Amino acid sequence: MLLDQAFRLSSILLAAAGFASLTLAITLPPWLLVLAGGAFAMALLRIRHPGVISDTMRHFRLSALTWNIFLLLAFAGFWIDLLLISQEVLPAGIHFLVLLLVNKLSNLDLRRDFLHLYAISLIALLASAALTTQVWYAPFFFIYLIIGVWTLLLYHLVQEQEEQVGLPDHVSPATTPVTPFPRLTIRFFWTTNAMAAVAFGFTLLFFFSIPRVGVGFFQHDQGDSLRTTGFSEQVDLGVIGPVKQDPSIVMRVELPDRISHEFKQEPLYLRGVAYNRYDGKAWSNSLPQRRMLTELPEGTFSHRTPGTKPQVTARQLRQDILLEPLDTAVLFGAPLLTTVKGNFLSVQSDLTGSFHLPYPLHTRIQYTAYSLSPNLNATEKNASALLYPDFILRHYLQTPDVNPQIVDLARQITQPATSVIQAVSLVHTHLLTSYRYSLDVPSLQSAHPLDDFLLTRKTGYCEHYATAMVVLLRTVGIPARLVTGFLATEWNEFGGYYTVRQRDAHAWVEVYFPQSGWITIDPTPPSPGAVGPTWWHAATSAMDSMRLKWDRLFVHYSAHDQFTVVQGIRESGEAVRVGLSETISALAAQAGAIIGGMVISLTPSGIPHRAVSLLLAVSVLYAGIMLLRRYRSRTTTQSRFSPQQQTVIMLYADMLRYCAQRGITKPASTTPQEFLHKIREGWSEAWPIVHSVTQLYARVRFGKAPLTTEEISTAENNVRQLRALRQSVRPAPRPSR
Repeated sequence: MLLDQAFRLSSILLAAAGFASLTLAITLPPWLLVLAGGAFAMALLRIRHPGVISDTMRHFRLSALTWNIFLLLAFAGFWIDLLLISQEVLPAGIHFLVLLLVNKLSNLDLRRDFLHLYAISLIALLASAALTTQVWYAPFFFIYLIIGVWTLLLYHLVQEQEEQVGLPDHVSPATTPVTPFPRLTIRFFWTTNAMAAVAFGFTLLFFFSIPRVGVGFFQHDQGDSLRTTGFSEQVDLGVIGPVKQDPSIVMRVELPDRISHEFKQEPLYLRGVAYNRYDGKAWSNSLPQRRMLTELPEGTFSHRTPGTKPQVTARQLRQDILLEPLDTAVLFGAPLLTTVKGNFLSVQSDLTGSFHLPYPLHTRIQYTAYSLSPNLNATEKNASALLYPDFILRHYLQTPDVNPQIVDLARQITQPATSVIQAVSLVHTHLLTSYRYSLDVPSLQSAHPLDDFLLTRKTGYCEHYATAMVVLLRTVGIPARLVTGFLATEWNEFGGYYTVRQRDAHAWVEVYFPQSGWITIDPTPPSPGAVGPTWWHAATSAMDSMRLKWDRLFVHYSAHDQFTVVQGIRESGEAVRVGLSETISALAAQAGAIIGGMVISLTPSGIPHRAVSLLLAVSVLYAGIMLLRRYRSRTTTQSRFSPQQQTVIMLYADMLRYCAQRGITKPASTTPQEFLHKIREGWSEAWPIVHSVTQLYARVRFGKAPLTTEEISTAENNVRQLRALRQSVRPAPRPSR
């Protein structure tokens, strides 16, 4: 491919890479996509068939005034878009940017047009970076970087070629006949790719040297949050069911303290909000008072709630959670959540043990949650009655006007029980075995949804089961409450974390025991529609793992992550240093043993071994000193000359090499003047050149005379002339004897 064609092609591909990343980051109007696609197609055709397209375009070519009017109309459209249509700066600016791109693709004639095209493509790439945090941006950035290196290099070469033929910048290269451009070679191809690889390496180095401090000025702050249900101040019975078919990812949860080969992938409950009051149709929280948690240490917020009994023997469960943008301010964690740690300005908690932010965040949230899973106290396992605090009795035994049949059902179920925990277990077993799980429940709100579930329909989903258990337990005097959150069951083998989706929204029950605290119990049977893993599930899990790594390494790479990387490098370097030191010590000990054995075997009888060892050590030390002195003298000889003087010495060495190639060598015992006589006799036409360089060399080597720039330039020209003379005049063949 010719240089000019390669330059134009790389310029268009650079613009295409920036435009493609922009189209994936934001939805562009169809008419704008068609207009830009036509401009790209026409620009490529001009490269493939320059003569035909140029002749055709000459008949339909618009004047400069027409294009200026087009730009003015596009600028007016930008303000109309900003004020009336998009009503946001970034979308309106992107639409105007695409129109500028179409303008430049249609007028790639002058050198400055290409520079304008490069600027537009770079702005498009930066705009797409501000609009997305997805992993697909990485290959587009890499492609743009590779093409950018090629484009800038080709632009420089084309510019030099045009300057050599005297083509002015304001004249179109497409309309002026010039000297044919050279073709690209394989060496040029691989050299340019190597330069692009080095540029990419430096990009990664700078990228990880600077931690991310924000999400950008133009990041969306509205409309990107997932709509969730079941985490507001009031939850109607039946609202969770419709979201059970939504596969949207809500969060990803890692358990870093769990050993992978010992970890049993059990379902993980992620608690959100607890409710204590039921009015027969909906759940609400009559304890909405929230208090600000103290931040101690920095970024760590902890609390205790009434009724929570801390257990010293309980082991904390750590969860690293990446929460997608949601329309709720709830922070999720395994029961019972005690501490959250993250980059939060403030965190609030209510009296039911739920954690909240002051307001919903419309960006991803990354935080660490610590939970203590309470276990049932041994003394309460066999207790027939329990003494509850007044706070618990006042807020967690409330029931609406319950149907007498439900009251009779509760008493009938718990009648065989001899302890509180046995009564809870009987209610739990009854719900698991006597009712059927189904999402096919009428969406219309029933006047008595609990009666329909327990007495009539006997089918439902998690909210019905959890509500039924709470009401049945409260009816017989056992405090309980309903909890909403997520039940994580999808384990990602590639990334080692739980993937939590909208369809994992769940409701369960917490039962109170005075000494043990709130115990989690789930009366909902497993969903019958579960299927085994498939190849498609494995592929999506691998892609999701890549997205999580992208978010960790690139999007949310913080100063703490940078410190962790540096600390890891430092620890690795220390380990390498210690290992190298141990290896050298072992080798030295082994070498000492070998030398000692040689000394013993070679020492004549009657001579002490220590004397021979001492003599050998002195000899080695003397040899080392002599080598060091020789190295220092050589370094000193080189360093006592200035860079200009060293240049002349190197030129004299080149001169001797060219003379040797001519067949005239300079022995070490021959002085420069004697060597001049040999040149006069054996290569008379080179004698003036050699004489000039030799005189300059003698002034530097023996007189240390300072040199001027003109003298060095003269010496360089003389050596070039000698090389040319050596190439043009071949030595005469020696006569055969």
